[in-house]
Amino acid sequence: MRTIASKPLNIIEIAKLAGVTKSTVSRVVQKQSGVAPETRARVEHVIRVHHYRPSVFGRGLKGARTGLIGVLGRWMESGFTAEIIRGIDDEVKKRGGHLWCTFAPGIDEYIDFWRSFAGGGQVDGAILIAPPLDLYRQAVQHGDKPTVLCASKPPSSAKGWNTTGSLTVDNQTAMRNLVGHLVAKGYRRLVHLAGPPDILDGQERSKAFMESVSKHPHVTGTVLQGAWTAVLAKSVVHEYLHAHRQHPDAFVAFNDAVALGTIEVLKSMRIGIPEEICVTGWDDIPFSAFAGLSTVHLPMVEMGWEAARMLFRKLDGKTRPDEAEHLTLDMPIQIRQTT
Repeated sequence: MRTIASKPLNIIEIAKLAGVTKSTVSRVVQKQSGVAPETRARVEHVIRVHHYRPSVFGRGLKGARTGLIGVLGRWMESGFTAEIIRGIDDEVKKRGGHLWCTFAPGIDEYIDFWRSFAGGGQVDGAILIAPPLDLYRQAVQHGDKPTVLCASKPPSSAKGWNTTGSLTVDNQTAMRNLVGHLVAKGYRRLVHLAGPPDILDGQERSKAFMESVSKHPHVTGTVLQGAWTAVLAKSVVHEYLHAHRQHPDAFVAFNDAVALGTIEVLKSMRIGIPEEICVTGWDDIPFSAFAGLSTVHLPMVEMGWEAARMLFRKLDGKTRPDEAEHLTLDMPIQIRQTT
């Protein structure tokens, strides 16, 4: 007789112990309907006692749900991606599933990973976090696994992407409110430390910054590229301050990591914050409150929840195959010591 410490049982042996068919065990494992409550409870008890773990790859090869959700990001520099993944993981675990996460800074590598998720049998669906806009030059193919875009949306001209759900944030309103706050405090020379130009948020925030500045007479705005990580920000800000005799009144950073890198440079140059130059961030990562950083609160964990729920609605047939959901979240401003 096998003990708990012995080799794990397979699905046929689990079915025999529970007195059911193999297909019934499969339905229970995949949390499908059509199983009587007492039968489901009996099968789940046998699974717990014998620590049964189905082969996700075997299930994928047979066309069944694997319980795995693929998550693809570019990098984890600011905590933005990590917090979104935390939200996705919360929702996936509620359904007994797991994440398969990977990262690809380069466009070619990113496309390769996305195609492996979309066209393979390893995952049930994929969530792409802030993908490079060049991705949309690739066509979605018939039979691809469902995909949800987080912090991005495809252009109308993108081939096949019209059925892909997307989750974005209202960058325009948040930037308008942030610039309005700075102007109300008396700041007139503003510099935006822009995000990557090849992602939606980077483009939208730069555009919204200049549009917001243009609404205020006697206020000037400059967009600085190349400072979307803390390390890059230190170099860009240091060079900019040394090249301009008249310092700006405020640095408006693409994310909190960039803002914190900027603060480090200002302190090293003995420039008072906010007495001489104020700094704002974007994301509202946990450390920003400790640092007293004024920032835009981006609901990162909530984005993860909503992206996962959107994907599961597609997987569970609650939305039509040709239907694409789109959701935009608001972002309030958190005012702290740096302004």
